Amino acid sequence: MSALPWSPMAVELWLAAVIAILIWYDLTAAADDKPKIAILAIAGLLPVFPLAFAHPERSGAFCSGMYLLDPLARGFKAFFALTAILVIAMTREFARHITRGIGELYLLILTATFGMMMLASAGDFLMLFIALEIITLSFYVMTTYLRTDEKSVEAGMKYLILGALSTGFLLYGISFLYGYTGSTNFAALREAIARSPTLPPWPLLGFLLIVAGIGFKVAAVPFHWWAPDVYEGAPTPVTAFLSVGSKAAGFVVLLRLLHGVFEPASGVWMGLLVWIAGVTILYGNLVAMAQMNMKRLLAYSSIGHAGYLLIGIAAASGLGAAAVTYYLGGYLFTNLAAFLVVIAVFNATGSDDLTAYAGLSKRAPVLAAAMFVALLSLAGVPPLAGFVGKFLLLMAAVHRGLLWLAAIGAAAVVISLYYYLLIVKRMFVDPPADPTPIPVSRPVRWGLYGCMAGILAMGIWQQPFLALAVASVRSLFS
Repeated sequence: MSALPWSPMAVELWLAAVIAILIWYDLTAAADDKPKIAILAIAGLLPVFPLAFAHPERSGAFCSGMYLLDPLARGFKAFFALTAILVIAMTREFARHITRGIGELYLLILTATFGMMMLASAGDFLMLFIALEIITLSFYVMTTYLRTDEKSVEAGMKYLILGALSTGFLLYGISFLYGYTGSTNFAALREAIARSPTLPPWPLLGFLLIVAGIGFKVAAVPFHWWAPDVYEGAPTPVTAFLSVGSKAAGFVVLLRLLHGVFEPASGVWMGLLVWIAGVTILYGNLVAMAQMNMKRLLAYSSIGHAGYLLIGIAAASGLGAAAVTYYLGGYLFTNLAAFLVVIAVFNATGSDDLTAYAGLSKRAPVLAAAMFVALLSLAGVPPLAGFVGKFLLLMAAVHRGLLWLAAIGAAAVVISLYYYLLIVKRMFVDPPADPTPIPVSRPVRWGLYGCMAGILAMGIWQQPFLALAVASVRSLFS
């Protein structure tokens, strides 16, 4: 293998080196110096961006086809690095609630990010499984990090049990496909499936089990049961990481598998995904209306957004795939802005209930403004990123002739506006129970400014971002 900057695995090798250095630092540093790991981790993630896009001519399949380096992988490596940077910044603000092991938490975030980057380049089911387990094992620990909080322990146990079940589904599915084709390599599997695109019973069962396993990762109905309790019980930065990073990782897998490996059998799976998408959109948005806890509300909202993303997958087209990547970009800025506000409000009030947001515009105008922009983007109101993302996804459905699915997506926008605007009413109309101003630290303030800038930029100047989205998925259809 050539030197690091020239290696196709430069990003992963660099991040592995950063993790090793930070482990050494965590073991040797004094207790008062452990919080500095956050700054070092962010500094270690910054070189990922130039490394991810370096030497585009070196794209292709490596390590006997197990590792893929293409525009999709490069783009999502940068996506995961940006997500991790923002989550680490959140964790610094939340650190006062973590009694011990703060250094290890930053390392777990980096480890999960390493798994996500490996997953983006997976070209074989063996590598996909190993990368998924690196991600999932990291989240098992992170969700239970509030060791004295019963909800956090319960969240971790539920995530562990249901995660193990989903892993079993995935492994069984892989074994059925291996038995049918004699290979776990994506390219070889595609060739075998192309010879019999109707899928005989055993590989069909394998495919369904794999979809079930990945459906758990993206919290699609009926594999969503873990999400509300885990989102509520986990530390808020971990919840944000789950809602953005883990979900994006699941959709990278779906893009690779359904538009790559199983594309010749699209007639088999399109109808299934269409129904899952429709039910997921309706369920997530309807149940969110009844929530009185902000993190649970965002959990059901996340389920609804998984349904929208599944529209792009189910459309089985270049437009649908590009819409998925565009939507995830806007979702990153939108959801992380919302969770930054959740952390700031929790630090001030000790509560995640919606009642804590009463009169927020008077107590912390910057927090109220950021949450207002984030909620409108989540609902799909122009001219914000969420509107453009939803428009592209619904347009992909219309182009594919899925008019009734597009109608469900449009109706869910109205439903979501109801519960999002109820939060806006609490912030701007209801009087605060405690008028004491909420202090907003400089990192939170700048993080919110950056997220709002991203939301507005992707909503107003769509063309450069759309061009990047189209370029990232082009290799899936070549």
